Amino acid sequence: MDEVHEATIQWRGNSRIAEQIIHASNQPHCEFFTQEENGEMFVSVTVQHSNLQELRDIVDALLIQFAEIEEGG
Repeated sequence: MDEVHEATIQWRGNSRIAEQIIHASNQPHCEFFTQEENGEMFVSVTVQHSNLQELRDIVDALLIQFAEIEEGG
């Protein structure tokens, strides 16, 4: 069986920004889950990859995109 590495990023905020977070997360090796709680959106993004460095690169890129989304929102 192949080795699989996994990382999860969780975010909570308003629905307008959540839509952008979800859009950024819609890429290979990423799965996302959303839930609305008390007027806020909860987004959990799980990244899986067989190569640890590739996983880190994807997670790093997502974190940069999420920060840019939050700064612009």
